[in-house]
Amino acid sequence: MTSLSTPRALDEKRAHRVTPEAPGRLRLHVSRPTRGTAVVKANGAVDLGTAPRLWEMLSQRLHGSGTKVILNLSEVEFFGATGIRVLERAQLLAEESSTLLFVFPGECRSARRLLDLRDGQDLNIL
Repeated sequence: MTSLSTPRALDEKRAHRVTPEAPGRLRLHVSRPTRGTAVVKANGAVDLGTAPRLWEMLSQRLHGSGTKVILNLSEVEFFGATGIRVLERAQLLAEESSTLLFVFPGECRSARRLLDLRDGQDLNIL
């Protein structure tokens, strides 16, 4: 007898196969170069599967006592449209918490392209 899997069960099985070190995954590192400044450095891919982790990290930093958060995307291989949504939400939270949010796309072509399409609306691009 063959068992049928629900879409949710299939998604859970797929989620367990992905490891944090898998190619294309997102790695985040936070440093504090000066008092009141947090630099979040991303490495890997910002896509539908990894964007929630980026949001969680930015949200935590923006709720903190810092006055400035810099998101460094220079080592990101892929930055999808979902990443832009995260940045839009993060900017709103930054404004609510009186924190400055800056985005440094570096050489990440996909991030630069999406940020250029937005024409810098409401985001502080370095």
